[in-house]
Amino acid sequence: MGPIEILFYTVVLIFGFIGMVRGSNRELGNSIILMYVVALLGVAGERGWIEAAVQNTAAIFGADVARVSEVAFILMTILFVAIIVVTYQGKTFDFSASRVNGCLGLLGGFAVGAFNGYLIAGTLWYYADKYQYPFNLLTGTLTDIGATILRFSPPAIFPGNAFFWAIPATILLIIRVLR
Repeated sequence: MGPIEILFYTVVLIFGFIGMVRGSNRELGNSIILMYVVALLGVAGERGWIEAAVQNTAAIFGADVARVSEVAFILMTILFVAIIVVTYQGKTFDFSASRVNGCLGLLGGFAVGAFNGYLIAGTLWYYADKYQYPFNLLTGTLTDIGATILRFSPPAIFPGNAFFWAIPATILLIIRVLR
Protein backbone atom coordinates (compact mmCIF):
# COMPACT_ATOMS: atom_id res chain seq x y z
CA MET A 1 0.00 0.00 0.00
CA GLY A 2 1.39 3.37 -1.02
CA PRO A 3 1.37 6.65 0.87
CA ILE A 4 -1.54 8.06 -1.15
CA GLU A 5 -3.81 5.18 -0.06
CA ILE A 6 -2.78 5.73 3.54
CA LEU A 7 -3.63 9.43 3.18
CA PHE A 8 -7.02 8.49 1.68
CA TYR A 9 -7.83 6.10 4.53
CA THR A 10 -6.63 8.64 7.10
CA VAL A 11 -8.94 11.37 5.76
CA VAL A 12 -11.89 8.94 5.69
CA LEU A 13 -11.12 7.85 9.27
CA ILE A 14 -10.73 11.44 10.53
CA PHE A 15 -14.07 12.46 9.05
CA GLY A 16 -15.59 9.29 10.48
CA PHE A 17 -14.53 10.40 13.95
CA ILE A 18 -15.80 13.92 13.24
CA GLY A 19 -19.11 12.31 12.32
CA MET A 20 -19.18 10.42 15.63
CA VAL A 21 -18.79 13.69 17.51
CA ARG A 22 -21.26 15.73 15.43
CA GLY A 23 -23.86 12.99 14.98
CA SER A 24 -25.40 11.53 11.86
CA ASN A 25 -28.23 14.08 11.81
CA ARG A 26 -25.79 16.96 11.24
CA GLU A 27 -23.43 14.98 9.01
CA LEU A 28 -26.24 14.19 6.57
CA GLY A 29 -26.62 17.93 6.02
CA ASN A 30 -22.98 18.11 5.01
CA SER A 31 -23.46 15.07 2.76
CA ILE A 32 -26.12 16.94 0.79
CA ILE A 33 -23.84 19.89 0.16
CA LEU A 34 -20.80 17.73 -0.64
CA MET A 35 -22.75 15.63 -3.16
CA TYR A 36 -23.98 18.78 -4.90
CA VAL A 37 -20.44 20.17 -5.00
CA VAL A 38 -19.05 16.90 -6.41
CA ALA A 39 -21.77 17.06 -9.08
CA LEU A 40 -21.05 20.69 -9.98
CA LEU A 41 -17.28 20.24 -10.06
CA GLY A 42 -17.77 17.11 -12.15
CA VAL A 43 -19.92 18.96 -14.67
CA ALA A 44 -17.38 21.81 -14.80
CA GLY A 45 -14.57 19.30 -15.30
CA GLU A 46 -16.40 17.33 -17.97
CA ARG A 47 -17.21 20.45 -19.96
CA GLY A 48 -13.67 21.85 -19.56
CA TRP A 49 -14.85 25.09 -17.98
CA ILE A 50 -12.03 25.25 -15.43
CA GLU A 51 -9.29 24.65 -18.01
CA ALA A 52 -10.86 27.19 -20.37
CA ALA A 53 -11.03 29.80 -17.61
CA VAL A 54 -7.40 29.19 -16.70
CA GLN A 55 -6.27 29.33 -20.35
CA ASN A 56 -8.20 32.55 -20.99
CA THR A 57 -6.81 34.14 -17.83
CA ALA A 58 -3.27 33.03 -18.74
CA ALA A 59 -3.67 34.51 -22.23
CA ILE A 60 -4.93 37.82 -20.81
CA PHE A 61 -2.07 38.17 -18.32
CA GLY A 62 0.58 36.63 -20.57
CA ALA A 63 1.29 33.74 -18.19
CA ASP A 64 2.72 30.37 -19.14
CA VAL A 65 -0.05 28.35 -20.78
CA ALA A 66 1.95 25.13 -20.26
CA ARG A 67 1.09 25.18 -16.55
CA VAL A 68 -2.67 25.12 -17.11
CA SER A 69 -3.11 21.75 -15.42
CA GLU A 70 -1.29 22.91 -12.27
CA VAL A 71 -3.32 26.12 -12.01
CA ALA A 72 -6.58 24.26 -12.75
CA PHE A 73 -5.77 21.75 -10.00
CA ILE A 74 -5.03 24.55 -7.54
CA LEU A 75 -8.25 26.34 -8.48
CA MET A 76 -10.37 23.19 -8.07
CA THR A 77 -8.68 22.31 -4.78
CA ILE A 78 -9.02 25.78 -3.26
CA LEU A 79 -12.66 26.00 -4.29
CA PHE A 80 -13.48 22.53 -2.94
CA VAL A 81 -11.60 22.95 0.35
CA ALA A 82 -13.17 26.39 0.91
CA ILE A 83 -16.64 24.88 0.49
CA ILE A 84 -15.74 22.06 2.90
CA VAL A 85 -14.54 24.50 5.54
CA VAL A 86 -17.63 26.67 5.18
CA THR A 87 -20.02 23.71 5.42
CA TYR A 88 -18.32 22.29 8.49
CA GLN A 89 -18.08 25.66 10.23
CA GLY A 90 -21.49 27.02 9.37
CA LYS A 91 -25.04 25.85 9.80
CA THR A 92 -26.17 22.81 7.87
CA PHE A 93 -29.42 20.97 7.36
CA ASP A 94 -30.23 19.11 10.57
CA PHE A 95 -32.20 15.91 10.10
CA SER A 96 -33.78 15.60 13.53
CA ALA A 97 -34.50 17.64 16.60
CA SER A 98 -32.78 15.17 18.92
CA ARG A 99 -29.54 13.32 18.48
CA VAL A 100 -29.51 9.51 18.37
CA ASN A 101 -27.71 8.31 21.51
CA GLY A 102 -25.82 5.16 22.30
CA CYS A 103 -23.91 2.77 20.11
CA LEU A 104 -26.30 3.19 17.18
CA GLY A 105 -25.78 6.95 17.23
CA LEU A 106 -22.00 6.57 17.29
CA LEU A 107 -21.98 4.03 14.46
CA GLY A 108 -24.39 6.08 12.37
CA GLY A 109 -22.34 9.22 12.88
CA PHE A 110 -19.14 7.37 12.02
CA ALA A 111 -20.66 5.87 8.86
CA VAL A 112 -22.01 9.16 7.54
CA GLY A 113 -18.81 10.99 8.49
CA ALA A 114 -16.70 8.33 6.76
CA PHE A 115 -18.89 8.72 3.67
CA ASN A 116 -18.22 12.47 3.74
CA GLY A 117 -14.51 11.72 4.11
CA TYR A 118 -14.75 9.45 1.08
CA LEU A 119 -16.42 12.25 -0.90
CA ILE A 120 -13.71 14.70 0.11
CA ALA A 121 -10.60 12.54 -0.20
CA GLY A 122 -11.84 10.71 -3.29
CA THR A 123 -12.69 13.93 -5.12
CA LEU A 124 -9.35 15.55 -4.32
CA TRP A 125 -7.49 12.39 -5.35
CA TYR A 126 -9.49 12.16 -8.59
CA TYR A 127 -8.56 15.69 -9.61
CA ALA A 128 -4.93 15.19 -8.62
CA ASP A 129 -4.89 12.17 -10.94
CA LYS A 130 -6.78 14.00 -13.68
CA TYR A 131 -4.20 16.77 -13.71
CA GLN A 132 -1.27 14.29 -13.64
CA TYR A 133 -0.32 14.89 -9.99
CA PRO A 134 1.03 18.43 -10.30
CA PHE A 135 3.93 19.53 -8.13
CA ASN A 136 5.08 15.88 -7.88
CA LEU A 137 2.25 14.95 -5.50
CA LEU A 138 2.84 11.33 -6.49
CA THR A 139 6.10 9.90 -7.65
CA GLY A 140 6.01 6.42 -9.08
CA THR A 141 3.01 4.37 -10.01
CA LEU A 142 -0.14 3.56 -8.10
CA THR A 143 -0.48 0.22 -6.38
CA ASP A 144 -3.31 -2.11 -7.38
CA ILE A 145 -5.29 -1.00 -4.31
CA GLY A 146 -4.74 2.65 -5.21
CA ALA A 147 -5.87 2.11 -8.80
CA THR A 148 -9.01 0.34 -7.56
CA ILE A 149 -9.83 3.10 -5.08
CA LEU A 150 -9.29 5.71 -7.79
CA ARG A 151 -11.70 3.88 -10.12
CA PHE A 152 -14.36 4.18 -7.41
CA SER A 153 -13.69 7.79 -6.46
CA PRO A 154 -16.81 9.99 -6.45
CA PRO A 155 -16.33 11.74 -9.82
CA ALA A 156 -15.32 8.46 -11.48
CA ILE A 157 -18.44 6.55 -10.42
CA PHE A 158 -20.58 8.34 -13.02
CA PRO A 159 -18.15 8.97 -15.90
CA GLY A 160 -19.54 11.61 -18.20
CA ASN A 161 -22.57 12.07 -15.94
CA ALA A 162 -21.23 13.57 -12.72
CA PHE A 163 -24.53 15.38 -12.25
CA PHE A 164 -26.01 12.05 -11.07
CA TRP A 165 -24.55 12.89 -7.64
CA ALA A 166 -27.31 15.47 -7.37
CA ILE A 167 -29.98 12.74 -7.34
CA PRO A 168 -29.24 11.26 -3.88
CA ALA A 169 -28.57 14.77 -2.56
CA THR A 170 -31.95 15.91 -3.81
CA ILE A 171 -33.67 12.88 -2.28
CA LEU A 172 -32.04 13.64 1.09
CA LEU A 173 -33.06 17.28 0.75
CA ILE A 174 -36.67 16.34 0.03
CA ILE A 175 -36.68 13.99 3.05
CA ARG A 176 -35.34 16.83 5.19
CA VAL A 177 -37.98 19.28 3.95
CA LEU A 178 -40.80 16.80 4.49
CA ARG A 179 -39.81 16.24 8.13
